[in-house]
Amino acid sequence: MDITSQVIQAINGWLQSLGQSVLGPALQAAGQLIFQTPAFDALAPVKQSWAIARDVADGLFVLALLLGGVLVMASGTFETEYSAKRLLPRLVLAAVLCNASLALCGALIRLDNALVTGLLGPDPSSSLWAQATAGLGRPDIGGQVVSSLLSLAAAILAVLLVVVYIVRDLILLLGTVLAPLALAAYSLPQTEELATLWWRIYAAGLLVQVAQAVLIAVGARLVAHTEWLGASSALVSGLVLVTLLYLLLKMPFLAYRWAFRQSVRQNRIVQVIALAAKAVAA
Repeated sequence: MDITSQVIQAINGWLQSLGQSVLGPALQAAGQLIFQTPAFDALAPVKQSWAIARDVADGLFVLALLLGGVLVMASGTFETEYSAKRLLPRLVLAAVLCNASLALCGALIRLDNALVTGLLGPDPSSSLWAQATAGLGRPDIGGQVVSSLLSLAAAILAVLLVVVYIVRDLILLLGTVLAPLALAAYSLPQTEELATLWWRIYAAGLLVQVAQAVLIAVGARLVAHTEWLGASSALVSGLVLVTLLYLLLKMPFLAYRWAFRQSVRQNRIVQVIALAAKAVAA
């Protein structure tokens, strides 16, 4: 065997070892995060932070009531449609939602977890997810080079999926804590968009998990039975699995775009972070 072949074999072996060492823990962590949303309403720090936000929101209701009175009095002078009959129900509903937001968030999370369990069974991370991802470590997946590349690609996608789900859970945690302030914004028409944005963000964060559960339920069967593609081999199953991981990674960004009605690249915060990163790198 010449030196070139030895170097290529060493590189392939290193890539395969790297991919396999990262792939297992990444897939395990992704499986644990995808199928279960933590009960943030039961965490003591979240309860304490939520109580502070609720107290601040209750104080702001006094200001909202005063501003509403000003708008009602000004409705006879300016071309406005504000009236006590229109503003008072909004204020009452906002106050009820604000003070019940912790229980509401907890109920939504439990409903989300129940939908995932109903779709995939009681323990999908150790059954369906393990079944779908078991083929990546097979030596007959298509040769050493292809096996190394597929394992490495799957490991990268799995790590990115874990990062995305950590961000998603962090957004839901912050959404639970800030729910009183966001829902209190419904009390006035001028700030109603803040409450609507909170609903879209929280709903997107929860529903994306259900959509991914459906995708996994279908994808696991497609990985096991690739006859629908007209070919059946370990290589095709590995490629289907990598495609499944890519779609799972793509779905939270689509949910983000629906919630904010813009792509990630158009977000000013993301643009500022990108510019700061470029400045540091330069």
